[in-house]
This record gives sequence, structure tokens and C-alpha cells, in this order.
Amino acid sequence: MGPWFRLYAKRYTDHYAVLGLAGVAATVALAEPGVHVVAVGPLRVDAFYSSLVCFGLLFVLSATDRYDPADYGLDSESDE
Repeated sequence: MGPWFRLYAKRYTDHYAVLGLAGVAATVALAEPGVHVVAVGPLRVDAFYSSLVCFGLLFVLSATDRYDPADYGLDSESDE
């Protein structure tokens, strides 16, 4: 199970950073602030800014993440 899981984990960890950047770009290009506002009681949340925060957080967390084979129970680089 080790070799294919190592390859899978290495390959798909970068997709989250790409998804974060694409989400931020799509939000800025296709949405406008103040158009979709969700109000729950006294709290008002703009969908534009909340999507910017979520996609930006996804990008930052995925860009700063490090892949460690020991976290997945893989012992060395020779398992590839």
C-alpha cells in the first residue's frame, strides 16, 4: 500500500493550492461586493468577502503545508 499511497498523496496535495487561487480569481472576476448579503439577525455577511476569505485560507494552508512520509506510515523515499 505504501508506494501508490505516497504517489497519490504527493500528486494531489498541490491541487488545493490551485483550487484556492482559481477560487480567488473567479470570485474577483465574476462577483461584486455587496450584491449577495446574507443576514442572520444582526449579523450581515457578504458572500463576496466570505468566499475570498475561504479560498484565500485554502490557498495559504495548502501552500504552507509540508508532506511528511512518516505521517502516512511510509518510512523512506525508496518506497516509491
